[in-house]
Amino acid sequence: MTTTPNSEPAANDAMAQIAARMREQMARGEELRGRLTGLTGRAVSEDGLIEVACTADDPAHELRLDPRAMRRPTAELAEVLQELLRSARADLHRQTAEAVREAGDQVGPQSLIGDPAAAQAKLAQLSELVSGPMRESTEMLERLRRQLSL
Repeated sequence: MTTTPNSEPAANDAMAQIAARMREQMARGEELRGRLTGLTGRAVSEDGLIEVACTADDPAHELRLDPRAMRRPTAELAEVLQELLRSARADLHRQTAEAVREAGDQVGPQSLIGDPAAAQAKLAQLSELVSGPMRESTEMLERLRRQLSL
């Protein structure tokens, strides 16, 4: 590859810009992944006697039953618990969608947002997939810069 003295700085600037954009995207992805990991969906019964919480990894992360709630008929208690778990998952879904929207970047197919665990797993997979080549590319660009004495 032959270059003229005028094209070397332009090529170096372009490579530096690409590397900077890649680092920025990696940082955003890591930030979003951390944010998604910390999300918890919550729901409380109308009477306040039952509370549930779910995370992307654990659909029944927390369950708090006031002893008075245990006086309900079994079928009614089961129905309330199922509804609260659905509400907690919906809350987690809403938080996940909001976090992704705030990040401003599409992190995967829209269908993944409906499944926070899948979205989190996909982000981890993408992070692993990109981090190695990103490091290698950055190192290669730095070696080229040093070799070209730029």
